[in-house]
Amino acid sequence: MSIDIAPIREEHIEGFHAALDAVSRERAYLAFLEAPPIEEVRAFVDRNIARGYPQLVALDQGRVVGWCDVLPMDRPVMRHCGVLVMGLLPAYRGRGIGEQLMRRSLSAARELGLSRIELSVRADNTRAAALYAKLGFQVEGSKRRAFLVDGVHHDLVVMALLFDAEA
Repeated sequence: MSIDIAPIREEHIEGFHAALDAVSRERAYLAFLEAPPIEEVRAFVDRNIARGYPQLVALDQGRVVGWCDVLPMDRPVMRHCGVLVMGLLPAYRGRGIGEQLMRRSLSAARELGLSRIELSVRADNTRAAALYAKLGFQVEGSKRRAFLVDGVHHDLVVMALLFDAEA
């Protein structure tokens, strides 16, 4: 299987929407339970493309099977910070694709001038947390009972990577 990693383009929006929806409906990884309407997703992607924000997709023969984006924060005093979000369809996990997506996205974020990248991960998602740690993210704290899914609370772990603090 050959997976291509590429910046998202207009023709990827529907596939990105489908992948976002599939991962959201797993109810285990994202702050969505389903993808927003396609019009909102299209506006989100178009805005990211226009601003040159890092948003990459993993493609299997042209089909979007994963994504990673790093979006700068809006506040003037926090514009050096970005928030990373990623997802992969279940059949593509555990194959190094997430790491490739992250490495490319982090490189693009650094080129954009960001120096701090943040993310949050459910405390029970130890596999993802291990990947983030492998790439240099450090735990900064937790948010107790931050997610409520199907009547069950989940803690979030907050992690960050500081480019100027890398070894």
